[in-house]
Order: sequence, then structure tokens, then C-alpha cells
Amino acid sequence: MKRKPSPFRPRILVSSTQRKLQVPSGRIRRLVLFVASSERRPVECIDVAVVGRRRMASLNGRYLGRRGPTDVLSFDLGPSPAGGICAQIVVCSDVAICQGRVAGHAAAKELFLYITHGLLHVMGYDDHTPAQAGRMRSRENRLLEAFGLGRVYGDP
Repeated sequence: MKRKPSPFRPRILVSSTQRKLQVPSGRIRRLVLFVASSERRPVECIDVAVVGRRRMASLNGRYLGRRGPTDVLSFDLGPSPAGGICAQIVVCSDVAICQGRVAGHAAAKELFLYITHGLLHVMGYDDHTPAQAGRMRSRENRLLEAFGLGRVYGDP
């Protein structure tokens, strides 16, 4: 079945205010488009911001009332008039570096996991219960494998 072309050109903005991790902007844009296409969700505007520990801790406190940095915050900005997704995904380089070491893979791979995780939240996935978290992790693994990064989580 042939899909109808999107009525708009997706805008994917990538910014970084940190200096510890090189941010592969082009690959992040490709990941965002890949995840959206895999989920059959049109994208109008996605803003991916890579920040350091202090900025993430500030955002985490402000928006979730939690202390300290977190891995990812996602903000659904509502559908565009044409029905595409508009969102901001904020990921923390310091957490990615630390967790990447713990998991035994590159910080960039961890960052890609966080971006995927944030996008899936905006697309309706939740991880509040063990069953939801398992479903979300499984989907993240399948997406990251298909994108060429391999599994992030161990066997389901």
C-alpha cells in the first residue's frame, strides 16, 4: 500500500549547549525521521537539545519537581495544523556518558537511546508499569537495531 506524502517538510533541529560529547547532528536527524517513519507518524518539527548535567537538573526540577539530572525529558507541543508531531526532546550528555560506561557501550549510543525513548513517549508510549516499560524497551531495541546501532537492552 502506497503511503500518502506528508503535506509538509519535517524540520528537525539539533542543538547542544554542552562540550563533553560530540553531537552527530545529521545522524540524529536521520534517527528522528527513521523512528517517526517506523511508527507511521508524520513529523513537522522536532527540536532535540543536548544539555549538560546542571541544565538538565534545572529542567528536571522545574518540570517534574525532581532533584538532579535525568536522561531525557520530552515535551509534546501538540499536533501541527497539518497533523504532524511537534515536540522538544532534551537529553543529557553527562548521564549518557555515565550510563554508557555502566552498560558497556559508547555514550553516543546511549544518547540515541534517550532520543528514541523521548520520541516514543511523544508518540504515546508509556513506561509507568513493568508491562509498559517492557513493551517500550522492546520497541527501542527493535528500532535501534534496525537503525544499525544494535541492541541496547539485554534479552527481553
